[in-house]
Amino acid sequence: MKVLLLDAAFSAVPIHEYLTAIGCDVWTMGNRSEDALAVAHKENWICADYANAALVQHYVDVHGFEVVVPGCTDVSMASFVRLKQRGSYTLSAETNDILTNKPLFRRLCLELNIPAPRAVDVRLLPRYGKFICKPADSFSGRGVTIFDAADTKAVDAAVRLARTQSPSGEVICENFIEGELHSYTAFLKSGAVDRAFIVREGSRYNPFAVDTSYLCDDYDSKKLGTLRGAIEAVSAHLGLCDGLLHTQFLDAGDGIAIIEMTRRCPGDLYARLIEYSTGYHYAGEYAACFLGTHREAPPLRRRYVLRHTLKQVGKDRFFGLGIDLPGVFKIVPLARNGDTLDAKVATRVALAFAEAVDDESLRRLYFETINR
Repeated sequence: MKVLLLDAAFSAVPIHEYLTAIGCDVWTMGNRSEDALAVAHKENWICADYANAALVQHYVDVHGFEVVVPGCTDVSMASFVRLKQRGSYTLSAETNDILTNKPLFRRLCLELNIPAPRAVDVRLLPRYGKFICKPADSFSGRGVTIFDAADTKAVDAAVRLARTQSPSGEVICENFIEGELHSYTAFLKSGAVDRAFIVREGSRYNPFAVDTSYLCDDYDSKKLGTLRGAIEAVSAHLGLCDGLLHTQFLDAGDGIAIIEMTRRCPGDLYARLIEYSTGYHYAGEYAACFLGTHREAPPLRRRYVLRHTLKQVGKDRFFGLGIDLPGVFKIVPLARNGDTLDAKVATRVALAFAEAVDDESLRRLYFETINR
């Protein structure tokens, strides 16, 4: 089977590995020659911007790809749903927009009575209270600000910043909810949750961008039931096909608030975190749904693994890194020796996976890492 993977970056490597392992003729697309799969499989790399759906369609037609698989970016899924040939994976562009556009998703949550922050028209903000402003269509915590509604200058500044990071210039303001960030990553089968994982997510460098995470055991059963109910309600309402539905939510102590959902594979080797922690081939299951096949999940085996993004701050060149993380067993470099860095921001230079001996040690390692 000839397959086009719309992503050549390092996070798509587990997807590529699965597809090649089952005998597919796999090609990748991306416009950065330094991306991992562009370097490793240059002969099967198409140098093109997959944000252009019409261009992707052209290459699908010319090369005769039988299946297209989106990678680990919102853009890859946005282009995929606009192709004429999508195989057995049925997701419309309109449905994908509802999930990925923040204002549209907030309306869906309100309609289905799903616990989530409530959007507020910036022109009708109350005179007091804490709110958060975000770009409607951005990612990685870009352009996000928490502000007090009583401070009109702060309100204006938050909206201006969010607009600078929004391709459409659209922003969303919503009530700010204090809580611990988690993800509920589920695989749907006939509209119901077939297999799911809860991951605790935190930040050492930027409060709005995840850089440290681990798989949770024994999550609160009542909240878990609320999450599952919300997922299945969205699935039924939108008529979602089998496959991944990844959700980020806040645990506010007495309840939860769902932040966002997406059908593409999460980035920063999230798939490896699940695989290393449980033995479940997350990337393989994700890709199989686009091929119209289903993998038999092996028995789970538990390891206590932490995923952490290493960043460098205040340096304009990358000449190696120091790792103060006990139990490291895997390092994935993201910068090359001598690379130019932006000294004004924390630049991602590597991903590290570390193993603890038990759940208590893992949680301790997590808190030590984000507070270091």
